[in-house]
Amino acid sequence: MVAMQFSDKPFGDLTLLELYALLWLRDEVFVVGQKITAESEVDGQDPDCTHVIGRDDSGQVVATARLFLGVSPVKVGRVAVHPRLQGQGVGTQLMLYVNALIGERPAAMSAQAHLERWYASVGWRRVGDVYSEAEIDHVKMVRP
Repeated sequence: MVAMQFSDKPFGDLTLLELYALLWLRDEVFVVGQKITAESEVDGQDPDCTHVIGRDDSGQVVATARLFLGVSPVKVGRVAVHPRLQGQGVGTQLMLYVNALIGERPAAMSAQAHLERWYASVGWRRVGDVYSEAEIDHVKMVRP
């Protein structure tokens, strides 16, 4: 398992380098890797979020998620792990950190449908039918 260090910050507390690293990682995963347009990725909502930053042992940002902690249910999104580390437990570590940050509050996310079983393994459950978002099948996942 990859050794990771996680932290979280509201948007206004991110350094310019952290913001750049988070946006670069999301671009690498969603725009380059999954062919989602940059227009839908950079949606103007980041200033309203708390951002989770996952760094590997060299200090490189390799995992992230954003949380809307001021709403109920808490909204989780932009969960991303660097492609070279996918399938190595980094995402699980990330989601366990996210779950701890959320605590007992109800939470919801729009998850890519092919990851439904994995999200279930870290405490989330699907509600509703499959739908298309950014031309990718998604499901609504909740954490009671």
